[in-house]
Amino acid sequence: MKKYGLSLIFSLAFVIHLFGQQIEPKGKFLQDSMAIGERIQYSLSIKYPANFQILMPDSLYNFEPFEYSRKEYFPTQSDSSQSFDSVVYTLTSFEIDKIQKLKLPVFIIQGKDSTAVYADLDSVFLKEEIEVVSDSLKMKTDAIITKLDKDFNYPYLIAFLVALGIVTLLIIIIFGKKIRKKWRIWRLNKRHKKFRESMEAKLSSVGEMSVDKIEKLLHSWKKHAEFISNSPYRKLTSKEINQMQQNDELYENLKAIDRVIYSSKGKNNATDSFSFLLNYADVILDERIKLIADGK
Repeated sequence: MKKYGLSLIFSLAFVIHLFGQQIEPKGKFLQDSMAIGERIQYSLSIKYPANFQILMPDSLYNFEPFEYSRKEYFPTQSDSSQSFDSVVYTLTSFEIDKIQKLKLPVFIIQGKDSTAVYADLDSVFLKEEIEVVSDSLKMKTDAIITKLDKDFNYPYLIAFLVALGIVTLLIIIIFGKKIRKKWRIWRLNKRHKKFRESMEAKLSSVGEMSVDKIEKLLHSWKKHAEFISNSPYRKLTSKEINQMQQNDELYENLKAIDRVIYSSKGKNNATDSFSFLLNYADVILDERIKLIADGK
């Protein structure tokens, strides 16, 4: 209990010291409007004491309602007492809210703990791409009137539609559950096949990719794994994925890719690591298909 009390006191002292330094991250969109799916840039910068250690959000951070595309870091500028860091994120959004907002944190590292300091909330407007049709249009009044044939047999049409509805309802009652299972499995297999073809085409060039492209490729794998497993892979770190899957070989390959992203070391082995992840996606898919077949 004494240990936790001391830890709380030190944490409070650090926060008081932090605000005494007036560390205020500045975050803003670099344009005031965007279209659905259009890429938009968001700038995050911070000036802080030179003896502090900070971290900016990376691709594993939840940027909702936006989706992360890439980032561009700028070299740290320092003098004897102050340092300045900045990064520009490229994001996209497929939400339809007219005003979309975002605020990002900067993490101040203190030993094994960290304190998140947020920039002010900034917003961007969604541009409407479909023009509203003018209500000043007038109907043409001099069209030629044609007499229609009224001998259509409506009772037969109604009987046919009723019979069709009854047959459809019976099919849903008798075979509905089995049909839904088959449709879900077909959809998963189709999506997985497309992902496999795309990733296999990129494997041969992994060793020549930039760190940003390697990070984006890992993000694509996590996004696909999340879709086929219905588990939140995109929000999980490599350690958290290992805790969920309990697979040492998977963990080692994820850590190897993390080393490439954060230290630019081991690119020559990255191809083998991504090849393992691609094959492990087959395992994840098989587990999901088995659960669906079992009615889960």
